[in-house]
Amino acid sequence: MGAVHGVARLPDGGVRVRLTAKERSLLQSLPGQLRPLLAGDAGDVGIRRRLFPHGYDDAQQEAEYRDLVGESLVEERLERLEAFAATLDGGQGGRWSWTVELSPDDAHAWLSALNDARLTLGVLLGITDESQWERGPEQDNPSAVALYYLGWLQEQLLGALMQSLDDESSG
Repeated sequence: MGAVHGVARLPDGGVRVRLTAKERSLLQSLPGQLRPLLAGDAGDVGIRRRLFPHGYDDAQQEAEYRDLVGESLVEERLERLEAFAATLDGGQGGRWSWTVELSPDDAHAWLSALNDARLTLGVLLGITDESQWERGPEQDNPSAVALYYLGWLQEQLLGALMQSLDDESSG
């Protein structure tokens, strides 16, 4: 079987991710950029609001909700980001390509990190509705291209994980 670029489901429910070295490098840059945003150490309120949207319109209900969940939302996302980063240190690769096998939990950590990165890029690019997404990336804007790439990778992961669910329900 030849090397296939992208994501493929494994028999154990995990996934195999095969990317170029440049794609891996992009992914390796994400944890360092996302950690301060998730932890609240970076000053962009718009990004923080997008990463942690309000649960309630009512200010008092929102305050009670935030008191209830405390820092657990931040801690959970940071844990998943660290799991994502750890998988990027593993795998096998050469000069041009890289392959890693992810457990279902690792794949979910990837989905969380990719989603956080996409939300952040969306705010930075001023994307506020779906129609802006449908036009496609501005090819001369690296952030826009990265946003679309991360969306493609997220779809690949979801497709592979959903295939696992389809197999479970039919078998």
